[in-house]
Amino acid sequence: MLNLTKRLESGLQLANRTDVVKMKGVVSRVCVTLTAGRSQVFTEEEEDKLSVSLGLSSDEMHQLVTTTLHILHQAAQGTVRPGVLEEHLVVAGLTQDRAEVFGQLWAMHARSILTTLRNQSLAQYQLEDMQWSLQLETATRTRARQARPLALLQLSLSTPGGSTEKENVAVQMDRQQLFQLYQQLEQVQGQLDSLR
Repeated sequence: MLNLTKRLESGLQLANRTDVVKMKGVVSRVCVTLTAGRSQVFTEEEEDKLSVSLGLSSDEMHQLVTTTLHILHQAAQGTVRPGVLEEHLVVAGLTQDRAEVFGQLWAMHARSILTTLRNQSLAQYQLEDMQWSLQLETATRTRARQARPLALLQLSLSTPGGSTEKENVAVQMDRQQLFQLYQQLEQVQGQLDSLR
């Protein structure tokens, strides 16, 4: 389940140095953050206070949080049972009591974390709205009296995660380009239908 890299090993060593009760608080906070679908676990101020409380540098604190996130993401990706997660962590070098903390909190939060991660979009933007219009180009400098229909699509895109900021994109296509887009969308629809 866990691909043991040097960075993960050093993160596990940091977890072993951290008091078990405080480590439970860190893992719990990461679980709550993943359940809420947020990417930032602690504010900068909270991370500074916590690093002082744990006796870690800010870089070490960041690595501890990143390691915890990585472990929980890997557990979610493999849909691992709590006991199996504990075993893997002990084999990777985490002490038994800290591995039990991960196992207990994973048992409590796994279902909601998995649901949240499944619902998250992999794309940077999501289509909110689409408007279209048909325009007719009747003449150009080089060609007089030529009627050339053009489709203008206006896409309103938003970032996932509840941000109210939207980006508008305008796309102009002639008949051939619009037909190619239609064919590609038909292929996508066919593949989506085959998954059902």
